[in-house]
Amino acid sequence: MAKNRIRELRKSLNMSQETLAEKIGTTQQAVSRMENNAYDIPSDILIEISKQFNVTTDYILGISDVKRDYNGQYRMNQEMDKCYDIVLRYQKLSEINQKTLRCILERLEQAQKESEKASAKEEDKNAENSNM
Repeated sequence: MAKNRIRELRKSLNMSQETLAEKIGTTQQAVSRMENNAYDIPSDILIEISKQFNVTTDYILGISDVKRDYNGQYRMNQEMDKCYDIVLRYQKLSEINQKTLRCILERLEQAQKESEKASAKEEDKNAENSNM
């Protein structure tokens, strides 16, 4: 395949290799190898990638140029319907306010990720204490 669809999809969402790896249950190094076609993608990871980006596995592998099958498109349409009002309101904002909103969203995502990590550590600590 001439271009790597995993890299293309990841970059379209401004997602780092580390973030994708975390979401699909692998390492940053494995994502890098997949993006450089130096690694055969395990089927379970391929399925997780397709779920993450809401595309078919055939699209990821370069077998098809169709990103979504009917069910995938239907799910995407349902999600878009939920967010349509937000999109319309965003489009009405000035460019500087759009940029500000994107920065706020990035910070919220970071804060949520930090909170989830702290919760996971607390759960691990509680599990260790209960095993004693």
